[in-house]
Amino acid sequence: MATIRRDIGAGHHFIFDDSVVDIPNEDLFDPNLWQAQNKVTGKAKGRGTTLFITHETHQWVLRHFNRGGLIGKLLSDQYFFTGVEKSRPFQEFRLLEYMREKGLRVPEPVAARIHRRGAIYRGDLITKAIPNSRDLHHILCESALSADDWRHVGKALSKMHKCQVHHHDANIRNIMMDDKRNIWLIDFDRCEKRTGESWKQSNVDRLLRSLHKEKTKNTVFHWSEEDWQYCLEGYSGEQAD
Repeated sequence: MATIRRDIGAGHHFIFDDSVVDIPNEDLFDPNLWQAQNKVTGKAKGRGTTLFITHETHQWVLRHFNRGGLIGKLLSDQYFFTGVEKSRPFQEFRLLEYMREKGLRVPEPVAARIHRRGAIYRGDLITKAIPNSRDLHHILCESALSADDWRHVGKALSKMHKCQVHHHDANIRNIMMDDKRNIWLIDFDRCEKRTGESWKQSNVDRLLRSLHKEKTKNTVFHWSEEDWQYCLEGYSGEQAD
């Protein structure tokens, strides 16, 4: 694998893994073209729509960057341009690449692009899909996790923190489990490498808040405070190693 950046003028900038993509272009990031080719296998709703794509032998996830909250109602998918490498798609691509090099279970980046017009840009990111996986929210609405599963969740967070990566939204929907019960972390938009230690506890607290929230919202949600203690055991044990 070699990561290549390609700037083709007219405000188009790409970064990609040349072992997967030969020469990227705008078509690669066009949902309508994928739909027209009947290659869209699923969709997920968040701030925008995420598409699951089958292309040749690849299973990909295409995400268009959208703003959330009040500003999202005004600017939608528009971001202020402060440099190509500072754009959110490029930063997430680079961060995923860094974490994969460190051995973390996070999505493998395939390609990202931004299109700049004046002081505004829009962008997209393609990653490889995590095979045979579901997020923990869906799983917990159906069945409980074992004590070891929760310890592995804690270990995954701890390994991320050992790499000094801050997750902007470490909630239960951004944690996946595959069919081998491996834990994966996803959605690294607005995430970053940080120095120091003081911010790490707030990441852990964010996950606990999301569990309490989902426990309140869902009639059936297989989680208890005892499970949280197993998660902390995994987190603390990994930190001590």
